[in-house]
Amino acid sequence: MKVQELGKAAHVWCAHCNVAKGCAIYETRPESCRIYDCLWLQTQRLSRPMAAELRPDRCRVVVGTANGGEEVVLYLDPDRPDAWKRPALQGFLRELRGRGIRVFLSHNDVLHPLAN
Repeated sequence: MKVQELGKAAHVWCAHCNVAKGCAIYETRPESCRIYDCLWLQTQRLSRPMAAELRPDRCRVVVGTANGGEEVVLYLDPDRPDAWKRPALQGFLRELRGRGIRVFLSHNDVLHPLAN
């Protein structure tokens, strides 16, 4: 995702990201980073959190919401655009679609609706 304050373009790793340790500037990160929580992180505070294998660094997909939480967007890693097809994500997507939630794939800044 794009982070304007850092001059970070969408679809590239942040220069401050250490995959093994996390954000190197966590304490001083910009406001847009502070206010964003992916859906996986949001659910960790709930009674029914998303599974550990759906954590973005593990499944290679960032799951977010759109339209006031009524829709779900899967932000695909350009290096692994098929990661959303993994069984763990497919089960999660079936659950969402079963509840009537519209799902979109975001690949290179283009949204693709996922058929229900």
